[in-house]
Amino acid sequence: MQVELTFRHIGKSPSLEELIREQANKIERFNDHINSCAVVVERDHASMGTGGEYRVRVDLHVAGKHEIVSEERAARNLLPAAVRDVFQRAGRQLKKLADEHRSEVKAHPAQDTAGVISKLFNDYGFITTIDGREIYFHERSIVSAPFSDLRVGMGVAYTEEDGDEGPQASSVRVVDARGGNRGREEIPTLS
Repeated sequence: MQVELTFRHIGKSPSLEELIREQANKIERFNDHINSCAVVVERDHASMGTGGEYRVRVDLHVAGKHEIVSEERAARNLLPAAVRDVFQRAGRQLKKLADEHRSEVKAHPAQDTAGVISKLFNDYGFITTIDGREIYFHERSIVSAPFSDLRVGMGVAYTEEDGDEGPQASSVRVVDARGGNRGREEIPTLS
């Protein structure tokens, strides 16, 4: 990450500059998508004559159009502590942003439960769709698990297509394996 460092109304300090670069390198571990880091160290205009307060500001731009700004004020002799504090605050904000991104569930159509296995026979079964329809599938249609591992109640995603006798499911993928323990239904025999 490239650090843009600006000193205003204050002479450059090699030790302060080194500390800023160290802190910027540390903060990068919280989020590896930081596009830019601008740091300004300046003397406050209101205290120009008194030698009083200084301000340290960190402005981070993170991929996804996120901006994190952290600012700290301190007396000149406390500038190193202010630099550490401002970067710690920015680090907490970066960590929070990364946690929010990790907790976002990304929906992938192939993983959405589109129905539940409602009946199983020797080499075929039926799926009850979310809208209540019943769709046939054959054991050759299963792509995520052996047919013998299927159970009534498992959530599935599938591709629906027209079959000879109505809708049928192909590319059936188990997406919720918490189905019941009920086994296969036996094909009734005619007596």
